[in-house]
Amino acid sequence: MEQNDTDAQKHAEEWTARAFDAGADTLPFSFVYSGERVLLSQSRWERELLTATAAGRTREFACVFRDRHTGLVCTCEVNQFLDFPAVEWLLHFENTGTNATPIIGDILPLDTVFAGAGASTIRHANGSLCRSDDFAPHETILNPGGTLHIGTTGGRSSNGALPFFSLHTGSERVIGGIGWTGNWQCTFTANDTGGVRVSAGMQKTHLSLLPGEKIRSPRILLLFWNGEAIDGQNALRRFLIAHHTPVAAGNPPEVPLSFVGWGENRSERQIAKARWFALQEIPLDNYWIDAGWHGDAEFCDKATVFNTNWGAHVGNWWPNKSNYPEGLAPIGRTTRELGMKFTLWFEPERVFRETFLTRNHPEWLSGPIGDNWLFDLGNPEARAGLVDIISSVITEGGISVYRQDFNMDPEPFWNSMDTPERVGMAEIRHIEGLYAFWDELMDRHPGLLIDNCSSGGRRIDLETISRSIPLWRSDFQCYPDFDPIGMQGQTQGLSLWVPLSAGCCDRPDTYAFRSTLIPGATLTTTVAGPDEPEGYRTPWDAFPVEWLQTMAKQYRELKPYALGDFYPLISFSLADDVWAAWQFHRADLDSGIILAFRRQKSPYPEVRVPLKGVLPNARYRFQSYDGLGTRIWRSGDLTAEGFSITIGERPGSRLFRYELAEKA
Repeated sequence: MEQNDTDAQKHAEEWTARAFDAGADTLPFSFVYSGERVLLSQSRWERELLTATAAGRTREFACVFRDRHTGLVCTCEVNQFLDFPAVEWLLHFENTGTNATPIIGDILPLDTVFAGAGASTIRHANGSLCRSDDFAPHETILNPGGTLHIGTTGGRSSNGALPFFSLHTGSERVIGGIGWTGNWQCTFTANDTGGVRVSAGMQKTHLSLLPGEKIRSPRILLLFWNGEAIDGQNALRRFLIAHHTPVAAGNPPEVPLSFVGWGENRSERQIAKARWFALQEIPLDNYWIDAGWHGDAEFCDKATVFNTNWGAHVGNWWPNKSNYPEGLAPIGRTTRELGMKFTLWFEPERVFRETFLTRNHPEWLSGPIGDNWLFDLGNPEARAGLVDIISSVITEGGISVYRQDFNMDPEPFWNSMDTPERVGMAEIRHIEGLYAFWDELMDRHPGLLIDNCSSGGRRIDLETISRSIPLWRSDFQCYPDFDPIGMQGQTQGLSLWVPLSAGCCDRPDTYAFRSTLIPGATLTTTVAGPDEPEGYRTPWDAFPVEWLQTMAKQYRELKPYALGDFYPLISFSLADDVWAAWQFHRADLDSGIILAFRRQKSPYPEVRVPLKGVLPNARYRFQSYDGLGTRIWRSGDLTAEGFSITIGERPGSRLFRYELAEKA
């Protein structure tokens, strides 16, 4: 462990010991009870620190607080990491009394002050709003007396803002994450001396618990770091890969190379597309059928996302017999025989009027608002029924990647379900139910990968990335002729906070394909315009075989570097007259990759970019993927003068892989 890492680990341990000490007067969370901000050191609260247990890479303990008058028990479950300078916790509230509790409000699972002097720097990022600036980074300078507020809207956790932040107060360097897939808020308030109070939690909690009732709060992550800001981001990446990434059968996490086809298509055409990749020796990992496969709509031979009414059949979760007369099993068998995964799209939380669920199980639904109902995942009976419905399709079709979409805001439904004494309860129950729903699906289907989509990447947070990977991180690329610059921006912005995701390539263009790399890549013809013939939406007409073979081979070779450190080599910009470039570096392999893009209006044919992570006084061998051969560079030149990249065409890209050739 390097000195910076050792210092950060020691600091994290000391901070955790102080914050959750059995005798501490101030803990890093707060809430209002009976109209007063709670001090858990007050005499009415009985306090107990449960014995810590260490297992593997974590140390777990709990702080329990009991109100002797009303029977409310607040339990703070703490998970201290022994291999990273990180700590996580969440709160549980339980009514052990015989009467309803007084109002519990303004629950802030994170509410603490970080020392500092002078101005502080807060780094944060956009979420997804189906725009070119999805996941764009921000840096806010907070002067003494200043305030910054960030949060999401509509009830989806990255709808507008990503629930992560990095705070540098001068004396403190800490990254925070909020694990909550509903509405959240985070406020930074700088005091007169430069210290910063950070408070975070759900946006609205004002509720009474009935006897025997129990709820949970958002999960809070703090990771302490030293060095430059990028060192903190890479510490976060390594931590999330180690502790918050889906792992199947003990294998390292990875994002598949996928081809996505529109669901409203004949079964034999889907099978022909999957077989085509194998026959052309294109190493496709995953065949993906998107929306339109379900319900009873009349078959449309030229169906696309734009010209059919697929959204009116959410709630009818069976294969359309017009398209799939034998169901999905033939496609599942084919993909298994070809060594591919099989992805199938669902949208279970949105239920359209006059579908199976509205007719047969209205008691499972909330609403309607307009034409849509919300499936009540907070209802245990309803959730069990949904697990059975979805699980039967997964089993029958041999589905290996379950894709869950969500194309509406749930907040209005939650508001309609709450009463004045139960504000926030519907959201809490729904989000608790979402986690239970996913966990049950994974228990029933070992090895199942969940693809988390919510109008693109609007549900990315600490809890969802622990269970899923966003294979379609923004709906910005849903429309024909989207500019790959937006995809480049997504990679540069999101990779600082979330290690694994996938972009999209909809055209046979190397610049566009590389704009999706890495961690993942999804090939698609589903975003062809509404007047395009069916033939265009087949891979053999959309992508030249030799080109696709080359791109897929490059992706296979590069994929392991997605688990490395990430370094932007040029400042973030979405302008079309600049360059973009970044580096993925695997310190454990002493190797990495460099991707560079000269955009369509950039007047500069060459840049020099200082590299990161390379060993001092060493020599590295660089291999070009663009026919430029190999070359040996000294690490001192790479870090001081910079690595020289030339691109003559506009737009254009260059891809390099490097490895250690000689140590000092």
